[in-house]
Amino acid sequence: MSSPVRPIPGGYGSRPSQPRHASAPPTDPHRILHDLLQHSPYHRGGRCSPSLKASALRALFASIFQAEDWLPYFGLEGEKMPGERGLGEWLGPEEAGWKLSEHQKAKGRDKGKVKEGRMCGRTLKRFDRTYTCKTCAMDPSCILCVDCFRASDHKGHEILFGQSFTFSAACDCGDASAWKDNGHLGCSRHPPSTSKSTSSTDPTDVPPQILQAIFETVCMVLDFIISVFQHSLLPSEFSRLPRDEVEMRSGEASTAEPSERRGKGPWSVVLWSDDKHVAREVTRQLRDALNVPWETAEKWAREADEVGRKVVLTTPSPVLAFHTASMLQQIDLGVTLRSAYDIFREELAGLLISWLADMGQSTIGGDGDLFSRILAKAMYEPRQNSGVGAGTPLSDDLQELERRPAKRIDWIMQLDVKMWKKTKFEWRQMYAWLYGLNWETQRELAARFTFNYIRLFEHFLFQEREIDTNLMYCIAYMVFGNGPACAWATTHQNLFDTVLDVAYAWFTNQAASNRLVIPPEKARLTEDMPAFRGKKGLTVFGHIRSLVRHEAMQRIIADSPEKFSRAAAFLNLFVGLQTQKRELDQHIEFEVEWTKTFTFLGELAKTARELGESLRFASPENLLVALSQVAERIYDDFMLKSDTLDKEKYKALEFTSTQSILIPDQSPEIVDLYTAQIKAFSFHHYLHLLFAECVKTFRSLPVPYRGLSLRELFDKFVCNRIPDQTDHVKLVLFEAPMEKHVVLSSIKADMWRKNGIGMRGQMHHYRDVGIREATIDQEFWALQFALCVMDPTQLFVSLIDRFELSHLFSGDVLDPENWSNEFIEPRQRLMLYEDFMLLALNLATDMSTVNAWPRERISRHHLIHQLALGTYTYSELTKRLPERVLETSFLDILSEVSDYRAPTETVVGAYSLKPELLTEVDPFWRHYTRNDMRNVTEKILARTQAKFILPHALDLPGPDSPFHAVGDWIKSSIAHNIVMFSLSSCVPIVDPNEWPGSIYQREEESMPQLDLLLDLTLQLAMVSFQADPHAFAHASIVILLKDCNMSTFQNLWFMQNHEQFEPWLPKINWLIEQIVAILPPEFTQDYRTERAEFLEERATEEQESKPDPKEAAAARQRKIMAEFAKKQAAFASSFDEEDEEVDEEEEETYGSCIVCQDDVTQKNTGGMLTLIQPSRIMREVVHDRDWFEESLLAPSCLDQATRYHRFGQGTSGEPSSTDGYPAAHNRFGVYVSACSHLMHEGCLNKYFEATRYRHTQQVQRHHPENAVRCEYLCPLCKSLGNVLVPLDSTRAQLRPYIPLKTRGPPGRPPSLSTKIRDVSSEGLLKVRDSAKIWEHHVETGELSPWFSDTNFTATSLDPGYRRTIRLSARMIERFRFLIRPLSEQSQRIRGKKTNMYVPDDVVSYTVSACEVAQRGIPSLGQTVAEQVPDVSMKLIKKLIGMLQLELDIYFGPNYDRTALRVGMFARFLPDWYRASTLPSPLLLRQPLVLVIEAAAIAPDLLQSVIVMSFYAELTRTMLGLSMWVRRCLGGRQVAQPRTSPPADAYLADALSLFKGFRPIMQTLLRNNAGPFTDTDGVLSLVSDEMLAKLLYSHTLPFLRRAAIVFYAMAGAYPVSDPDAIVNEGCEYRRLLSLLGITPPSEALSNPQSTETPIVSRWLTQWALQGRIVPPLEYPGTYELVRLPEKWEDLMIRYTDQKCDQCGTKPTYPALCLYCGQFVCLAGDCCSEGELGECNIHMRDCGTGTGMFVDIKRWLLIYLYAGSGSFGHMPYLDTHGELDLSMRRMHRQYMHLGRMDELRKATWLQHTIPHLTARKLELTSDGGGWGTF
Repeated sequence: MSSPVRPIPGGYGSRPSQPRHASAPPTDPHRILHDLLQHSPYHRGGRCSPSLKASALRALFASIFQAEDWLPYFGLEGEKMPGERGLGEWLGPEEAGWKLSEHQKAKGRDKGKVKEGRMCGRTLKRFDRTYTCKTCAMDPSCILCVDCFRASDHKGHEILFGQSFTFSAACDCGDASAWKDNGHLGCSRHPPSTSKSTSSTDPTDVPPQILQAIFETVCMVLDFIISVFQHSLLPSEFSRLPRDEVEMRSGEASTAEPSERRGKGPWSVVLWSDDKHVAREVTRQLRDALNVPWETAEKWAREADEVGRKVVLTTPSPVLAFHTASMLQQIDLGVTLRSAYDIFREELAGLLISWLADMGQSTIGGDGDLFSRILAKAMYEPRQNSGVGAGTPLSDDLQELERRPAKRIDWIMQLDVKMWKKTKFEWRQMYAWLYGLNWETQRELAARFTFNYIRLFEHFLFQEREIDTNLMYCIAYMVFGNGPACAWATTHQNLFDTVLDVAYAWFTNQAASNRLVIPPEKARLTEDMPAFRGKKGLTVFGHIRSLVRHEAMQRIIADSPEKFSRAAAFLNLFVGLQTQKRELDQHIEFEVEWTKTFTFLGELAKTARELGESLRFASPENLLVALSQVAERIYDDFMLKSDTLDKEKYKALEFTSTQSILIPDQSPEIVDLYTAQIKAFSFHHYLHLLFAECVKTFRSLPVPYRGLSLRELFDKFVCNRIPDQTDHVKLVLFEAPMEKHVVLSSIKADMWRKNGIGMRGQMHHYRDVGIREATIDQEFWALQFALCVMDPTQLFVSLIDRFELSHLFSGDVLDPENWSNEFIEPRQRLMLYEDFMLLALNLATDMSTVNAWPRERISRHHLIHQLALGTYTYSELTKRLPERVLETSFLDILSEVSDYRAPTETVVGAYSLKPELLTEVDPFWRHYTRNDMRNVTEKILARTQAKFILPHALDLPGPDSPFHAVGDWIKSSIAHNIVMFSLSSCVPIVDPNEWPGSIYQREEESMPQLDLLLDLTLQLAMVSFQADPHAFAHASIVILLKDCNMSTFQNLWFMQNHEQFEPWLPKINWLIEQIVAILPPEFTQDYRTERAEFLEERATEEQESKPDPKEAAAARQRKIMAEFAKKQAAFASSFDEEDEEVDEEEEETYGSCIVCQDDVTQKNTGGMLTLIQPSRIMREVVHDRDWFEESLLAPSCLDQATRYHRFGQGTSGEPSSTDGYPAAHNRFGVYVSACSHLMHEGCLNKYFEATRYRHTQQVQRHHPENAVRCEYLCPLCKSLGNVLVPLDSTRAQLRPYIPLKTRGPPGRPPSLSTKIRDVSSEGLLKVRDSAKIWEHHVETGELSPWFSDTNFTATSLDPGYRRTIRLSARMIERFRFLIRPLSEQSQRIRGKKTNMYVPDDVVSYTVSACEVAQRGIPSLGQTVAEQVPDVSMKLIKKLIGMLQLELDIYFGPNYDRTALRVGMFARFLPDWYRASTLPSPLLLRQPLVLVIEAAAIAPDLLQSVIVMSFYAELTRTMLGLSMWVRRCLGGRQVAQPRTSPPADAYLADALSLFKGFRPIMQTLLRNNAGPFTDTDGVLSLVSDEMLAKLLYSHTLPFLRRAAIVFYAMAGAYPVSDPDAIVNEGCEYRRLLSLLGITPPSEALSNPQSTETPIVSRWLTQWALQGRIVPPLEYPGTYELVRLPEKWEDLMIRYTDQKCDQCGTKPTYPALCLYCGQFVCLAGDCCSEGELGECNIHMRDCGTGTGMFVDIKRWLLIYLYAGSGSFGHMPYLDTHGELDLSMRRMHRQYMHLGRMDELRKATWLQHTIPHLTARKLELTSDGGGWGTF
């Protein structure tokens, strides 16, 4: 065969018979390359060093870069020649080797010209992302790579996004055989061809000398690769180590070394990758075997996994080599021990393969395909210098290949199994390039694949270690997906026959020594064959299906009866598999292992269907011949004239005559078979399925054909096996479909009790929606076809006999003997009866196959009938649709017939049927269950308000159709008599006690319900009437057996007159009315007379019994008044008796204990179930220009819906640096949460002890709570907790938060100056020594009792009081017990060496977190305080109450706290007691902490403290802004572009609050020593608007938090005067009015105001004592990492991302949702001991909790202190559903509601511990979360 690649102009391509290097001078580049390849192993001691690789690359490129004027053709203008480059340059970075393609790409010269008609062919690695367009694809296997999809236009199409699970798939872009011709073929990079020319000759400007040089180099490289790998080991020979040193030195192993060098060493040990071992296990074994450091072993293990193998040792010592290999083999690792020279050559060959792959991705002369065409020409030529050379003889299969006319590509294919992962992938790339070049290379590749198919499949079966790397998943994918290529290979290389031979040999176990016997001998198949033990056989079925699916192949099969016969013979192998019988004696303990055969059932059935479809292209003669062949095989099998069926189980079919069944005086012949005692039954009848598909092609025949009708054609040409007994042949042909329907009905009727479990499983699988089109639907069609070609009476009598209903359709149906049968119970017989009636009804009404409905109509029909059952999600709906509906997009049809319910935060999207389409639903649809029929009927009646449902008009084929006789029976006496007998069987509904079958059923059983049977009978009667009204009407008055039964009309008349038939009366009345209207009047005179009398009598009774409406209304009114008077009297009597005893005042209760249900009171006190957890949620500003801009975008009203979502990851124009907040800028604290339930302190101790006991009893379980951390689960809501917050109030006498009387206007608090004077007077009167106000404070002004290390037992000033509140003290001690270790462990994170201060690190942090969680959410009241949940408000109040209790314990309740009150005010007024001023400036304290201290110490001063704290916050902000502005704007950094937020309606009002504030700020900072000497210069960096916005945004959070604290403690605001409250405008102004704070511009602009000198003094104190700039908090809404709108964008972005920690591409990459850090998930590379990188990162980012995205598996991972759980991503597909792990491949879009719920409810509200605990409580988790 000539080469498929035509010579490219230029004259290259003819290689001399002798190698050019043989006589060339030493300077010839090809001679140098030859010598290097052949002799370098011996010069370098068998070690393939990096320098050798560099030398090889230099020689390779020198052979094609032979002159300087050649370099520009390779994009290397001005570059050095290969010989001028040093070896270091050839090695490249990381010693990966210099690559021409990467060099061209870096210089922008990798883009060749766009060529029309070219395929992409990009080979996809495992887990590479792919797209599929269901609208455009020919089948679901057609995929696009990411680049091609983005370069194409599929807008509005149904797109699937998935991943490749093998590196053998390739992009199909540009392949005309893969895509529909709808204008969307190809992309901008691979446009479709616009010319009609198919020439493969592409002009090129490259000189012929260059082309010839490249060609010779490629040929030399290919020949060397073949010579190396022909001596390599097969995978089955891995780990076969020599027994001793003698065997090692014997030289008998396969080697390329000459005999004189064999067995002399050195030796190399090679480690091969596998999927059985984890990296840590391999690393450990390498470390122990080679005594290398862990890091080195880990690197080698990773390299072995990525590359496919690793040479771990080269040594001259055979002992060391054997020892190393043996240690690796101990854990079953793949290892080879061979001569170092052979391994050297293999490594060198691997380098050459990489060079070929690199050149294939390069452009030469601007042509990106030129090298691929050269490679194709070289590959499709025979190899030069064949033979073994000096090596050992070749294996038998390669010797066989050497004797055949093999080409280089044949050798490469057969040697592929000996290569490793990296080289295999590179060959996959080259095969894809060859395939995508042109039609000639495609067909030649298909031919060569056919040439090697047998051996490749043997490798796949017996040799391959990694199945998905085999060529069966690479070239097979390309060849079998291309119909014309398959057809060409079948025509020229017998591809179809070869595949069938391989399949036949494999399934019949014709194999020896890992070789298949080809051609196979004729053999029988049993389910015990090895092929059924695995799933490799499915691969060959996929190949067969792929072949017969293409139209081109179908035409070949249709034109070749021999090929069709061979395929039918192959299917015939599987007929009768796994024969079973109905057990009647005893239960079977071990039933058949049916799953191993049913694994192949679907593929076999679909193969049969697709093979039968090929006959649509057959000529009439070939069609009849094929049908005759199939029919003859079926007949021979069932008559046991062949060896297919087991003659020990089956008996040849026999025939018998019947007597008067259904039709009196007729005796048609039927098969004599008693299905109730069936002895041999199998679900595997593939020839019947093939036959059913084949007869569909009769519709393409012109009928009559040759003057013969369809029935005559069938008799003459198909049933010609026994010409004089065609009826017997027909009965045999249609016996299996009948038998299958009956057996399925008997299984449903519970007749297979003693061995029914396996049968029920087989039944459900056989009828499964995924394969039913190819199984039970085909057999249903076979019965419909039987109605066209045989006597319908014979068919229905056969069906009646198979359903064991013969006695009920002959003679008296009310005879009790009809129900007598020792093998069938009456109830079971009735279920068979119902199934028979349903089958008869469906045979008449379901014409979808008969009329060849198009796919669109079938899809619409199925969708309507499935949606009629209820509302379904898209995934639920697709599970109910057959395969062919799902093969293409049906979204247009779905939108046409359904209404879509959009998803919400908790409910997924769903589809429901449009109400107006309910009328199109057939309640007796063939695929409905009994329950479905009832439910649909109720829905239709409710919608239409009708009394009954008329059948749809019959869709019978016209007279020009060959199947026009399919509905004749419904108009004949067959249907009429079925109705008559069935109506008679339903008469016992009148009196169930008289049911004839009652004497044969169990005593405890009642008569079975005949409702469904009557429904089906009446439905069939209406269908028959509509088909032929006159025939039905006249037949309805015929009495078949005058002494036994009534006519149909009489039965209906009887039912009409009995109330037991009232549910069916509308149908009965309709039928009778229609019959009466047709029949002559004299025939129905008696009925009409009786009916008229009945109606008149009923009308009279209704008139007499109808009540007077006025009297009824009066009676109802009298009854109501009487009941009202009775209740009124009872209520009044309750006041007649006076209590003589005075009730004691009830004790106040806080609620009931969740454990004991008793009240929690002050005497029996308890607390709120709470959890304290470390947190780092609070954010400090980032000194970065982009984050500075983010602060400017903060909304002016945080209590409005001002939050707007922005997508990230480079998809929406947002700066990527702001996607995630840097973890280094998070502030540590302790967050407290509660679940609203209460518990006694004593009950908690008992409950906690029970928890600890459970832990000791379930030691293997990972429990949801950790007893070491004192954790427990709330008994009711399962929230996690670890402390109780006391509910008792302080006993100290404290003044109220809002005074009852004030000296100022009502509803307004006193002014700040008034309060200052009051406190000053109080201090002068009660505090004589000013030094005592700081007696219990530290230098910062913080109270010492509130530090976490305080021990109340040792330091309390009133120990006696502590004992009186013992229970509350225990709760506080438990709280302190958990806080202390957190304080010690967090000193580094907090940046403080002191212990935690509870008001600051706990209470203030909790309040701040509550405020942050409410940002951007609309308020239901006046302020944010109304937004905070009641539980949180109550918790804040009780936390401050706990601070008060701690003061009670420390000081005692009677301690005079005036000094504390005065000291608190003195802290704000440093000039009060200058001699006693604290050294630490006030501005270093958090103002909110001062508010909380005031709430606990002096509630009456809280409002004044809030005012002063606000100005302290404002002053801190001015200082912080000065530093922040300078760092962010001082360098004149340019802000990156970003999207603009929605218009802020309150922005102008917000800016007006700080209008003209620049001079105020300048004055304050300049006069009081600001942080910089050039304050004016710093402020000049910002405009007035920017300054106002920054001051506003950074001080607003304090106002919100102060409002929360005040409202939580007082239940109201300080200002209640409506005239003083601002209800409109920005949030800032409203809060100022409610808290009684003077706007800052007004206060600070007035030097005489109270606030101005105070602020000045603070600044002076700060300047003199530290000048530490206070940090600023981030003022905007808190967001998780910004994710893209489409989930695929995130997956694609991180596909090749490397971990920052280990520098490798993670197997399972993860993304921290807090800060955006990319980490390895559960990888050994970045772990510390047993702690994975996610947990390590969590310590520095979230402290106690973490939330990560598992990018590959599309899951959320929640982590909490050693525990964890999984969650759903906030992404939904276009149908509003979650797609877990992307199994359905639908594109996912972010659902903003779910994303916000994740942000707020899970993250901001700190619910990860509770969520995790609840999920772990529901499972028996084994732990291991720490390894993530």
